[in-house]
Parts: sequence; structure tokens; C-alpha cells
Amino acid sequence: MPSLRAGDYDLVMAIQSPRDADRWYRVLAGRYTATTSLSCDCPAWIYNRTGNRTCKHTAFAAERLQPTTPTPTLTIPRMRLDHPFIGATRTQWAPLRQFVPADGWELHVARVQIGSDAFRLIEMRATGPDGMRAAGTVALAEQHHQTVGAQATAIAGWSGYAIAAAFCRQAGVPLTGEPPAHYRLDRTASDRRQTGAQPATDDTRAILQIGNQRDLGDGLTPTQRAENTLRLFLGATTYALLEQRHFLDVSSGLRPDRVYRIRRDPQKRYERRIRVFEGGRYVNDFCVVRAQSVPEADHYLTVYFGLIANEAWVLSVVGHGNVFSPWSDGGERETVPAVWQPRTAPTVAA
Repeated sequence: MPSLRAGDYDLVMAIQSPRDADRWYRVLAGRYTATTSLSCDCPAWIYNRTGNRTCKHTAFAAERLQPTTPTPTLTIPRMRLDHPFIGATRTQWAPLRQFVPADGWELHVARVQIGSDAFRLIEMRATGPDGMRAAGTVALAEQHHQTVGAQATAIAGWSGYAIAAAFCRQAGVPLTGEPPAHYRLDRTASDRRQTGAQPATDDTRAILQIGNQRDLGDGLTPTQRAENTLRLFLGATTYALLEQRHFLDVSSGLRPDRVYRIRRDPQKRYERRIRVFEGGRYVNDFCVVRAQSVPEADHYLTVYFGLIANEAWVLSVVGHGNVFSPWSDGGERETVPAVWQPRTAPTVAA
């Protein structure tokens, strides 16, 4: 079944319901259709059976996609990293801390009307290496009067997801994590009851937090939150494979036939050296360690995402003293062959 997670759509924007702050509608664009082919989660779009399916959300998004649409009324370029929206995004999506430089973040803000309701439209833009660009757009309903923390949580979840997925797509590799919780309509029940976001105990809700405080009232430690983020980003299948094998393979985009085997300590206490294969032969180990005091899961995700999206950056820290002979970090003999895969196949965006 076509879905955002399966890569059939791109996330154009997430729109908060003016009636329920925890309800979110996604406006999606079909990746293999015209850019004007937009869909929405709201009942008005779902029950619209006309030939030209639309709702107030898709109509607003389609207008914004027009090249003649004016820029937002308020532009705040080159945001400081201590801005709560940027900080929350960099905290939740740990690899972006390394992939996007400090001066690579922008916010564009506008007051808009969607139907008869007032919204604060926030577009977050990120510029990575080699001119790679990505953006995520969130429409916050004005009438909720949410705190800055609540706004930052929503923006980090939706915009961060869109940016991470776009970077992975441009790099030609899959992002298999789950999108944030959104409004769903149970169309199988006889009463067609409406369902909103997942309960507050959902992993996603626990992850959408701000900062590195030890006590966020969720009963989780930074290490547990980092593990949840790793699980969310990798997706259930890839995370289960990592738990079983204690490694994931990433094919090089710079050197054909090179594969990086990113290994993980089964006890999740310390980083392991990366095994490098060329032409299927194990040639050496690369040592990439934490430069800051961050949870081990954050470091693993950063290295994994870095080799996928910015391989040159990861290799830049691998000097002569960081290259070791095979088996320098344990004698485990994995039986799974390291097979290089070209990055020209159709990509899958989460």
C-alpha cells in the first residue's frame, strides 16, 4: 500500500488542527506523479470523491508550491544553534548535528490563513555539504497559544523528519524510520471513529523532547532516549537486524567495492572500530571515537548517517593514527559477506 514511509510520497508540510493541538494533518506529494498531486489525512480530503480531490490544506500547499508565491513575511536567516527550534531538531535528529554546519540553519516565519483559521507557518531550511539542501514546513494553529517548548517539539519532529529524509534521498540511500504520529481515520470500523496521535507513552512522544536534561518528567535517561532515537531512525526491521548481528553495512559512495561494517558493542557501552572491506576482502579497521560526551547510541547513529550522507566528512577524521590492521578490535568472525551495492537504485524515503 502506498505510504510516506515506503517512499511513495514526500512530506510537503504538517498542519496542526485548530480544534485539537495533538492532531496533525500531513500534506503529501506523490513522488511518481505531478507535483500538484497532493493528498491530506483530513476527513474533508478522504471523503472527497470528486475527480479533482482537494481540501483547504492541499489548496493552501498547492498555492505555496507555485513559483510566483511571495516569500514569507518574516525571514530569520542563519539561526543560532541555541534557538529552541534548531536546538530541538539537532537533539532529536542527532546526525544532523554533524551533517549541517552551524551556519547552515535558517528559519522562515509567516502569519497565514488556512481556510478561516490563523496559523504561524514555520519553514526550517538546512544546507549540508556539497550544496545539499533540505527543508521542512510546519503550520502551528494560533489559537492553541502553546509554549515555545511545545512548538519546538512539533517542529523538531516534523521538520527534522522531512530534512533527514530529504538528505538521505539526495544521497541515494534509504531512511527507514517512522514518520511522527499523525491523524488517522479508522475506515474499517462501522462507526468510522476518528483517531488522533498515539498515546503519550508512545516511543515517538518520549523522543520528541528538548535538550539534554536528565529529568524531562518521562522517566528516561539520556541513554534511553538516545536508544529510542536510534530505533526510530533505523526503523523496526533494521534495528532488529542490528540487535541480532551487532553491525550494519554501508556501501561507499566514493570508492566502488568498498563496504564499511559499522559494529556495535553488544552491551552498548563503548564504540567499536569500523571494519573496511574492499572487493569483499577485509583490509583494515577505522577508528572513529566520540569527541564529546554523548550516549553510545547517538555516536553510532552519527557515524552511520555520516557514512551514508557525508562519507568524506567521516573519512576526514580517519588519519594515519586511526587506521589499524584487521582484527585490531576483537576477533569476531562475521559469516555475512560484505557486498558493495551501487547507489543508483531507486531510493526509499521514510
